[in-house]
Amino acid sequence: SFLDTMPGECGIVYCNTRRTVEDVAGKLAVNGYSATRYHAGLDADERKENQEAFICDRSPVMAATNAFGMGIDKSNVSFVIHYNMPKSLESYYQEAGRAGRDGSCGECILLYTPGDVQTARFLIQNGGNEDLSPDVQEHVREGELQRLRQMTGYCKTADCLRGYILSYFGQSHPETCGCCGNCKTER
Repeated sequence: SFLDTMPGECGIVYCNTRRTVEDVAGKLAVNGYSATRYHAGLDADERKENQEAFICDRSPVMAATNAFGMGIDKSNVSFVIHYNMPKSLESYYQEAGRAGRDGSCGECILLYTPGDVQTARFLIQNGGNEDLSPDVQEHVREGELQRLRQMTGYCKTADCLRGYILSYFGQSHPETCGCCGNCKTER
């Protein structure tokens, strides 16, 4: 229903897994949206072709893992949807920041379920740090789990979302921004 309010607009739907990218891209196509997909499981030629289709607005909606977006110079991205919760506020902020680069307001939607926390925890616990010593692996894992707790706090807070992010990055801010979903919602 959100995409119906953004006809012809460009946007990115970030998903945590390749399988979810495939599911989301398929559902978008079945429902008549011009969408493509991007993840590391696609061969290089298809990734390049899909990226070009998105950049040239032939497929204005991109369903992708976080492997997509680095180095993309596309100013007319109007929205970013996180279909799953990212593992950290750093990731969320970087990905959400791809909307509105042309100076217009960007819409950012974060969908969250408790299952996202379980998936993220599984990915952290089973991540590929085999080349590190066990002590360093544990230190890295603890840091990632702390970032996951901060991200979960962001998803659950009733306070100003912009303020939460600014506090996380050590910046001062007013109590409310008046623009985020929490500030606009009457309780």
